[in-house]
Amino acid sequence: MNFLDPDAQLMLKFKEGDTRSFEELMEKYQKLVINTAYRLIGDRAEAEDIAQEVFLKVYNQSRRYKPQAKFSTWLLKITKNLCLNRLRGKRRHPVVSLDSPVETEEGKVPRDIPAPAQARPDVFLERKELRDLIRESIESLPPKQRMVVILAKYDNLPYQEIARVMGCSVTAIKLRLHRAKVTLKERLAPYLEK
Repeated sequence: MNFLDPDAQLMLKFKEGDTRSFEELMEKYQKLVINTAYRLIGDRAEAEDIAQEVFLKVYNQSRRYKPQAKFSTWLLKITKNLCLNRLRGKRRHPVVSLDSPVETEEGKVPRDIPAPAQARPDVFLERKELRDLIRESIESLPPKQRMVVILAKYDNLPYQEIARVMGCSVTAIKLRLHRAKVTLKERLAPYLEK
């Protein structure tokens, strides 16, 4: 690879001992990793834990790092693997609804932010209902389909990069995305007919 993306160059600098390069990469990608993990896992605190694990893995694997793809692709592959491992572990544990309130020292706090005072309640409720329905439908997809939807629709990655992150062909990515769209369309059809 003659031309390295700037992030791969930063990673190589970190590999040589430049700790500031690692900090730059963390600052740049922390939000992406947390948001990707959150969309896949559905729990903000767990997503933040996964992000810490991701960057710890990047730190620990820096000596073996070889820029064979974009740095972001390598990073999202680590994120995907940790999320899928966490989801496999969750199958053995009860699932908590994303709509349930969060327990804090002050008591239970709703997860949703209330509508602004100027918003029409009926429009707000319709949008919230649709968002919740879409979120629940995406969460019910098999993990690999869910990951493809998140990387394509939320993170706006091209198919080639998603294929590298997922470790499969572009055709497999398109097929997973197509299956996910069909499933989502079926689940959302009653709502969309209204």
